[in-house]
Amino acid sequence: MAVTETRVKATIISSWKGSGRTTWRDAIGGIHNDRLILRYLKMGEVVGEDNFPFSSLTDIGVNVPDNYKLNPEREHFGMKFYLPGRGELTLILTIGDNLLIYDENKFREFIHTLFETLINGKAVKVQLARMKGGAINMESSWQDGSLRIVSVKSAKRGKTERNIVILDQDRRPIPVFSDVEDMDIEQVDLNGKKIEAWKVKHFYINETVTSYLHIPEKKTRLFVLRYLLKYIPSYFEFILKVSKEFPTLQVEFKEVMEKELKELESLDETEKQILMALYSGLNPLEVHQFLGLSEREIEEIYDRMIDKGLLKIVMIRKVVDLTRDGRKIVNKLIEYGLVAM
Repeated sequence: MAVTETRVKATIISSWKGSGRTTWRDAIGGIHNDRLILRYLKMGEVVGEDNFPFSSLTDIGVNVPDNYKLNPEREHFGMKFYLPGRGELTLILTIGDNLLIYDENKFREFIHTLFETLINGKAVKVQLARMKGGAINMESSWQDGSLRIVSVKSAKRGKTERNIVILDQDRRPIPVFSDVEDMDIEQVDLNGKKIEAWKVKHFYINETVTSYLHIPEKKTRLFVLRYLLKYIPSYFEFILKVSKEFPTLQVEFKEVMEKELKELESLDETEKQILMALYSGLNPLEVHQFLGLSEREIEEIYDRMIDKGLLKIVMIRKVVDLTRDGRKIVNKLIEYGLVAM
């Protein structure tokens, strides 16, 4: 019996290379404890079935290039399998445009349930709050635990969100992945044996601590990183530091950074200066004086930046403020050393 089902559009490709042509089929996707089953539909009748055992799953949440998407404006979800006799296959799921048949929210929940099925119950070892206040916490010791995706309240922001926690031996949740401030890999001692563990600096209860997490299964480590990358994208730079064992992730990160650099390089120097000035809190009505431009010149530039989605109008006379994309670009300009505060 399926854990959950939903109506999807599905296509299977054997490689990212080729003509880019794909054949999309209507299907009912069903998540079972050990596999994903697609029952293909034609005129509302089941006409075939595909089985994808999770034991054959090699990656999840992989990047789907636009040329493979049914509709680039809709969410697509990619999974890679290695099936005996069929080789490596990439399964892509999305939904069609008819919202009387396809449900966007159900599709999102379907994908989340897929992660839950793959991650929940996986065994780990955790050393909670090994470092407190910059000093070693001698009371901290390794303990057995298991992974679980639950709704957890952020101790720092007070916001409830779904995240991965570790259930200790008494089934109490340890929110290691909430309010993360940094992540890295470190070689540590576990019962007299040297292992590589994730070193997680996070806010816990009322202070910043450093905990260590050891996930024995490599595939589970990948699925955890994929989950964090999808549902907490602000952790991108932390995930980058602990994902060196996964070449596919590293390639995707490189592509993202190259794309960001290309976007940054498309900005002229005046646009960069305007972004930095507004980010620093300068009154938008005074930016023209700051840059030595006329009001007409600055408004023409504002119009151009509004068209790019970097600014938004908050008052008449082009009183503008940075959009989310505008702030993101400023952070990247600083990160890549293209401007200075």
